[in-house]
Amino acid sequence: MDRLPTLGRAIPVVVGPTYDIYAALLSKKAVDIKKTTVETHKYGLHPRQQLDLYKSTSNKGLRKPAPILVFLYGGGFVNGDRILNRIPGELAFANLGHFFCENFGFETIVMDYRLVGHGATFPSGGSDLEAVMQWIRKRYAGSGRKVFVLGNSAGGIHTCTWMFENDFRSSRRALIAGSDGIKLAGVITLGAAFTFRYSSRGLIDSVAQYLGSEVENASPLGSIERCRDSGELLKGGWPRMLVVDSEFDPEDILRSSQDALLKLRAVEGLQIEYQNLTGHNHISPPLALGTGITEEKSWGFAIGKWCMA
Repeated sequence: MDRLPTLGRAIPVVVGPTYDIYAALLSKKAVDIKKTTVETHKYGLHPRQQLDLYKSTSNKGLRKPAPILVFLYGGGFVNGDRILNRIPGELAFANLGHFFCENFGFETIVMDYRLVGHGATFPSGGSDLEAVMQWIRKRYAGSGRKVFVLGNSAGGIHTCTWMFENDFRSSRRALIAGSDGIKLAGVITLGAAFTFRYSSRGLIDSVAQYLGSEVENASPLGSIERCRDSGELLKGGWPRMLVVDSEFDPEDILRSSQDALLKLRAVEGLQIEYQNLTGHNHISPPLALGTGITEEKSWGFAIGKWCMA
């Protein structure tokens, strides 16, 4: 982590060196990471609609029934896989599944979703998360499980799409209410851009491949505003929410989070919290889990404790 500040904030600049740093750290813990049981399941018909389900190797002293954590990685809508080729040994994002399983007893889902190269356009990311939620409801019906969602970067945008767009209202409200014995208990965004009003023209043009020409309309703030205008946001009963950024995230992401917090905190009864991860950049947090280094994994313990509160 001590090398990250020297890399700067720009995602295209930090991504390669950050992968190199954590590939070396994770390789030292490969045996431990691989001990965690993993199953691969289809949650839809498209080849990209698959998920890896990680289960703890020991439930001793851990909460039962096991909470479920769904992780959506980032990649700018054009890249990303539940197992990253850029980290040798198939260790990422197995490291994240391992971390939350072994430290908190969560059954952890790392889901693939459709990318621009597969024809994905807004709101398909929300649709893919919706399909995973339906898979969870069918598999765990009546089990009394709590579900948490952790969306990173583009995955955080997909999370907000599902959370606030009317297309998913029926399923969302059923999960919030705890129907079928499955309850949506918390939603976390990590390094997600809530608006692109502070972003460069190059980034706006890039994300428009997925979000469409009206980028702001499809942004998380656009989804939140539609949810507010429909009256649903004001009705209450929402799960707890946590917005997380990193110290060395790009400035446009940090500013967008403050805009979102201002808007969400204005809603009476909505439980919204914020954390900033000291020393991390946009790429590092998910890769830091499972390294066995206290300062690297501390954010994961903070997230786990937030979920268990």
